[in-house]
Amino acid sequence: MEQEIIKKDLEKEKSHKVISLRKMILEKYPNFFKDLNPNLKLFAREIRKDLREEGHVVIGVTGYPGRGKSNDTSVCAAMIDENYSFQKNICFIPTAKEISELYLSLPMYSVLHIDEASKSMHKHKWHERVQQKLNELYDTDREGHFLCTFLLMPRFNNFTENFRNFMIKYWIDIPRKGLMVFYVKDEDKDVKDPWHMDESYKMKKSKWRGKRVFERSIGDRIGVEQKTDCYWFYCEVPAIPEDIWDEYQRLKKQSRIDAREKEPEIDAENHRDRQQREKFEKWETATKLKNQGLTMEQIGAVMKVSGRTVKVYFKEMRAYAELVEGKVSVGNKENNIIFNRIDNGTSLGDKGQSDKVLFVTKENQQIEDIIGGEE
Repeated sequence: MEQEIIKKDLEKEKSHKVISLRKMILEKYPNFFKDLNPNLKLFAREIRKDLREEGHVVIGVTGYPGRGKSNDTSVCAAMIDENYSFQKNICFIPTAKEISELYLSLPMYSVLHIDEASKSMHKHKWHERVQQKLNELYDTDREGHFLCTFLLMPRFNNFTENFRNFMIKYWIDIPRKGLMVFYVKDEDKDVKDPWHMDESYKMKKSKWRGKRVFERSIGDRIGVEQKTDCYWFYCEVPAIPEDIWDEYQRLKKQSRIDAREKEPEIDAENHRDRQQREKFEKWETATKLKNQGLTMEQIGAVMKVSGRTVKVYFKEMRAYAELVEGKVSVGNKENNIIFNRIDNGTSLGDKGQSDKVLFVTKENQQIEDIIGGEE
């Protein structure tokens, strides 16, 4: 009787044991990975090489909902990381705290899969929060945590300009279910847009020769993509067998239930973010007005606050500047501190605070034009 109880306990423990996706597939479908496109196998090999040479790799995966971003990402992840599993490697609807905990807990050369979560992305500005957290982690905690990070987004432009141009090395677009198109970033130091999106679109428009959108087949679209500068290759990707994919669906459903409990925590995070952004905007406005020669009282009149409040703004700026970069003078033309918009990718001496603050010297005043330009 006792032996039967122990046996049942062991079976129960085994059923809850985390098994890698690769092992789960190979046990039932031994030819699944053998039949994959050779270029996809080369891509996985290239990522493993990058992880050991460069320390980390960030991959953006885009495509409209329902096109299989999660499926295709999981296939790639299982080829890169033999221990990749739905339970241990995926953040479904994460807070910044969970991103940090998972990042720091995963072994070297693992895959961190940050799944698409439209509710969090739109209501709570999830994509901005995650990108900021990843910037911080890769900048300050990357040693000993060299990971391949997959970030799933509906559109590439959902990433901030700084993040997609600086952090993302590979871009995978999914124009239809089961089809992946791969792009590599142009890492020339002088290139303005390392993804050449404007040039690519102009070239594609000229190649369509009057074909309207509904007249362009998937073959036509791929044919034109192959002529763009950053294009690498395309391939078909099979669906993960349904009996295995059910586990992903179960975990995703559970994450939605858990997300309801996390609402207060996420709301609190984003309330703090909003307050911080509003403060930076006030500091930027005060600095610009000061540089125009206005007095504290005049600045206060423009901003509809008292002159004393404006003085507090400049004290806060000095304190923040000392905390982030060391002492600088604020509000004079010899050495100015200028607070930057979230999407501006130009940051000097970034220490996990990118897109927050720029230190502009007398010889570098042209950056002020960037601050006032279009995003």
